[in-house]
Amino acid sequence: MLRATAIAVVHAELSVPEGERRFAKSLATHIQRWYAEAGVETDLISDQTLTTKSPYKLVILVDCYQPPSSVISVVKALLKRKTRFVVCYSASADLAALFGLKPGSYVRSNDGAWSSMSFGSEKPKGAPQTILQTSTNLYTVEATQSETRPIAWWCNRAGKRTETAWWRTKEGSYWMTHVLSGDGDESGKQRLLLAIAAESIPQVWNSAARHCFNQALVPVKDGTLLKRTWSLPKTSERRKQLDKTLAWVRQQQLKTQQLVEEYAGYQAYQSARDLEDAVARAYGMTYWGKPGEIVGVWDHSGRGLYPGDWNRTARLLAAAGVTDVYVNVAGAAFALYPSAVLPQRDAGNVLAEAVAACKKQGLRVHAWILSYSCSSPAKGALDAFKQKGWVLQDVNGKELNWLDPTHPQVRAYLVKAVSELATSGVDGVHLDFIRFPDLPSSLGPRTRARFEAACGKTTNWPKCITEAKGAHREAFLRWREAHITDTVQAIRSHLRLKAPGVQISAAVFGKYPACTDSVGQNWISWLRTGLIDMALPMNYTENMGALEDWLGTQTADPRIAAKIVSGIGVTAAESRLGPIEVLRQIETARKKKCKGFALFDLDEMLRQRILPVLSVGVTKQ
Repeated sequence: MLRATAIAVVHAELSVPEGERRFAKSLATHIQRWYAEAGVETDLISDQTLTTKSPYKLVILVDCYQPPSSVISVVKALLKRKTRFVVCYSASADLAALFGLKPGSYVRSNDGAWSSMSFGSEKPKGAPQTILQTSTNLYTVEATQSETRPIAWWCNRAGKRTETAWWRTKEGSYWMTHVLSGDGDESGKQRLLLAIAAESIPQVWNSAARHCFNQALVPVKDGTLLKRTWSLPKTSERRKQLDKTLAWVRQQQLKTQQLVEEYAGYQAYQSARDLEDAVARAYGMTYWGKPGEIVGVWDHSGRGLYPGDWNRTARLLAAAGVTDVYVNVAGAAFALYPSAVLPQRDAGNVLAEAVAACKKQGLRVHAWILSYSCSSPAKGALDAFKQKGWVLQDVNGKELNWLDPTHPQVRAYLVKAVSELATSGVDGVHLDFIRFPDLPSSLGPRTRARFEAACGKTTNWPKCITEAKGAHREAFLRWREAHITDTVQAIRSHLRLKAPGVQISAAVFGKYPACTDSVGQNWISWLRTGLIDMALPMNYTENMGALEDWLGTQTADPRIAAKIVSGIGVTAAESRLGPIEVLRQIETARKKKCKGFALFDLDEMLRQRILPVLSVGVTKQ
């Protein structure tokens, strides 16, 4: 692995307000992880730690919005030493001037104006031509030197290039008008970062190639691929296809090994990636489809892989053997369709587009709603909730971006929203965030008042709740749990009358029964009593032992197992899984007699690397 002294990923401490520092660090951590997963080690440091004596050849400044003069001086000194920089999102005139730029303006859009980045002819060698990422706010820059030129432009949802550019300076440094976020097309962003680093540090490609080569051969060297191959009858058509694939793998292994040993840089890396894909495809061919199994995909954006063209997404999913699509079209504070209940955030009717496209392909559509979470709100929605006293408060009375499940009007609001979704032509409604955020967020003054009205006065608040043997802890936890369950019950009762054929499912915490106390989500009881038809536990982990434990508890009752669709975190915050890891998690879910599995999330990783492998075995009928 390339040593960390070559590259520094710098998160903002001095350059952003204190309340934004944790977020800035999380953005930097994404970049460090992308490099690490490619076999390139980096240092993760703060802008306070970066000095004029820092030995780095490449420094990536993440969310360095308004750096003080001390940071500007360090950057200026390092530039004189030929250190190259990548600046992601800044409004600083002094910083921009060092790169032949001047700040333009802060701009914001929720209508998909910036949905991808498209490179021109001067893209770094090995970088993708296009990288998908939807950004809602940018800080534009303008060139002040002729040598500073645009090399990539933001494109809208339709793929049309805008005038907003990402700039490159004559010294080989880069300036991005936003940040590289951790959602969507992470493989493209990883590849871009490798390409940028390789311009300053050519051995980056060699390190990434060797790492990828070694990773690709793991199932070959440990014998698992061979054992699975032997399980197939020699005369079967599947075995014949697999033998041809394995023959190509052996040839590619020799070719790649030679390129790696010759330090062939990008050529070796690309060869290793081709080998990795072929091994995964071979491994996938040793699996078989299971009739009646739910093969689900969560679409967090709600707009499919190709915003504005749900038909294309539906065709791709159907061809890959997907049966159910969970489309995020609503939340407590937004709707992606004309709603009589929820505040509409964007123009158009994404829900109708998804339903029409998926129905043509025989896909079941579940309208996914972020039940209590107020994330991604429509303009003015959160303020309206706060004025009504609908949101949770922390113990100090600070209002949170989460509706209060104990407020009776909130329950009525949510029931109306779900009812509207259920009568929109969908096959199911999918409840997410149907819980409290955590225990501390449940201890605000308004919640306390409602608890005391129901259960009697308390003393020593909040310790009487938070301490393990607190006098009112058990009563509070059960009271809180009952409010979530009562909401699910109200939804079920309403839909029996309004939409009796529509399935109710819920995305739930995998760590059961701990989630009953932690967030008030007793979802096994919902299944047992028929309040929901299907549960999708978010079993997001890279640890197979943990997955075995979670699924073991979840499926202990065979009647419950038949109503569980195991959630697999392909690109979740908690887990990053390659094709073979996904296959093994599917196999575990099958052994536990689950109804099926669902993949998080519909993005380029899923399209490029996961679905093609599943379609040659697991989802092939």
